Amino acid sequence: DGVNDIFYPRGNGVFKILNLKVFNRWGEVVFEKANFNPNDASSGWDGTFKGKQLSPDVFVYMLQVVCDNNSTLEFKGNIALIR
Repeated sequence: DGVNDIFYPRGNGVFKILNLKVFNRWGEVVFEKANFNPNDASSGWDGTFKGKQLSPDVFVYMLQVVCDNNSTLEFKGNIALIR
């Protein structure tokens, strides 16, 4: 349906994304991107790994951002991939 098809950092007050990593349940990095702008869907993860769609599962993400006030914040959480 085109809604929530890409996982990417978005929000106000964020200057730059230092690093975004997505891991599968075995700790393997299935997506990684560094040094990109927030609110940019073209820089996000589309639920694929090595060009192939992944099966529905829960993935873990780790994210480092630089805010407009030059502070660095880290976030982590889960992503439920459904098809």
